[in-house]
Amino acid sequence: MALPKKGTRGITVGEQRYRWVISPAAKGLLALTIQHNEGTGQLIRVYVKSDVNDFWVEFPLVQHLDMRVIKPADVAAIIEEAIKLGWQPDKKGAPLRFEFIGSTLVKKGDI
Repeated sequence: MALPKKGTRGITVGEQRYRWVISPAAKGLLALTIQHNEGTGQLIRVYVKSDVNDFWVEFPLVQHLDMRVIKPADVAAIIEEAIKLGWQPDKKGAPLRFEFIGSTLVKKGDI
C-alpha cells in the first residue's frame, strides 16, 4: 500500500526522499505514517500521544492537554532511528509499528 502524493509531505533524510502524513488514530493519539518516496517499500506507522486534536473540543479548559506537535525534525529523527531498528524503506515488507515516547522510538511489531 503506497501513500498518496496528495495530502502528504516530503522530507529528505541523508540522500533519500520520504513521504509522511499525520492522522488522528484515537482520542489522545496521532498516527504518523512514513514511506520511501518511491512508494513501493515498507511503511512504518508511529503512534504519538498528543491531545492536539482535542484542543477546540476542550477549549478553554486546555491546561491538562498534551499539546505535542510532530515537527519535520521529529520525522527526520524517527526515520533515522527506525532504520537502526530494522526498517527497510526501499524493500517490500509488512508495515512496521512503532511508538514515539518522549524522543525514543520503540518498536511494537508488525501492524
